[in-house]
Amino acid sequence: MIKYNCLGLFISGLLIGLTLGQSDTSNACPPYWVHHGLNCYGVITHLLADWMEAVTFCRDINAEIVEIETKEENLFLKNFLVRNHTNVDIWIGGTDAFEEGHWLWINSQRPVTFTDWAPLEPYQGKGFECMTLTGRQGFRWNDDDCSHKLGFICRKEAINEGTIIIG
Repeated sequence: MIKYNCLGLFISGLLIGLTLGQSDTSNACPPYWVHHGLNCYGVITHLLADWMEAVTFCRDINAEIVEIETKEENLFLKNFLVRNHTNVDIWIGGTDAFEEGHWLWINSQRPVTFTDWAPLEPYQGKGFECMTLTGRQGFRWNDDDCSHKLGFICRKEAINEGTIIIG
């Protein structure tokens, strides 16, 4: 597991900033996270982790590994990754480790309903139980060996900046 201390958390924050290459200007998201809809996304590509380490890292920074639930969210992330990280694979929060072929989102424990599998995926082989966005396939979905060291995407709710009511 990844071990954290104050220096480690500082370095992790720095890595997030270096990885994104752009920052959110609305103040709804932490520095260097990307704001989309109601969420903020931290794309971490310089800190490589196995799938469970990625899940834990996101939880440790009060976020969760991304669960892609809509076509719009998927398209936003794919477009962002194509523009900024063209040749990487990225962990996301899907797994069929509990039952082969039955994909669940790890945080919500809900079944995966929207999908964007790459051609001939999911492979469904033994050991291929964790979900990635794969750069080799235009960031379509892939099942991969959970022990591989890859980048990952954390997601957290954007800060509600409040509503002004006049009247």
